[in-house]
Amino acid sequence: LEAYIRQWRGLSVRFRIYENESDDCEREISGLRGRKEASAQVRKLLSGELEDAKKRMDLLMQEIELIQDQVEQQTAKDGEIDAEIADKQRRQQLVRQTKESLATERDKIRLMVSHFAPPGFDIDSVLD
Repeated sequence: LEAYIRQWRGLSVRFRIYENESDDCEREISGLRGRKEASAQVRKLLSGELEDAKKRMDLLMQEIELIQDQVEQQTAKDGEIDAEIADKQRRQQLVRQTKESLATERDKIRLMVSHFAPPGFDIDSVLD
């Protein structure tokens, strides 16, 4: 009988140790499940923020494309304006050359009139 009682007591000590260990594991598992739930909530929140950020990024990309299109249009306009400036400069050069040629002809006529005009003749009254 004593042997059974000793065996009982030995098993009871080991039983309480494992019972305590089981309770400790249960508490740790419960704590870990709580952490997992918190992690899931954070992940859900972050997923929502990620989606919002992607939407903002899409809007920014659309805005960038719009601005790039406008820059390209302005660059094309600059090219058109440069071509128009070049045309106007060529025209201005032709006008200057023609004007210089006419001035030379006028000077020749003034010289001829002054050479053939009678003394005291007011050339400026006739050639203005």
